[in-house]
Amino acid sequence: MLGTSVGARHGVGLPRYLSNCCRYWGLILVVVMVVSLDRHLGVLPYAVMTMLVVIWSLFAAPTWCGAVNRRRGREIQYCRNNSAGLLLGCRINQHKFQRFESAWWQTTWRERSAGLWTGAQAKLATISGVLGILIGILGIVIDLVHN
Repeated sequence: MLGTSVGARHGVGLPRYLSNCCRYWGLILVVVMVVSLDRHLGVLPYAVMTMLVVIWSLFAAPTWCGAVNRRRGREIQYCRNNSAGLLLGCRINQHKFQRFESAWWQTTWRERSAGLWTGAQAKLATISGVLGILIGILGIVIDLVHN
């Protein structure tokens, strides 16, 4: 038993600022996209960065789970465990792919989009995903018009 595995498990391995950079790399990519709008990088870099931001917000952004825990009449209680991304659930097996199951398709748009706004982290992931898509499209259009 070496102490390295215990230390790495408790977050001693990386400094806190590097750990946050690894968790929020999608936001860093959005900032890079905004800063590079006037540099005319080309169509391919903007398309790749846009896809990476969308992948980050859907599958890697730190958010709450937001899966349906229980329904009591009209009231719905959502799971508040941590998860990765807007589409994936938490550590509970039933929550992992609840958004893809038939129960999710039978809810209203209001209930479906409630998971996108469950907390500050989910709001940040949703807004950064939308901004990444818009900035990517804008960068592609600017580059096409410039050439």
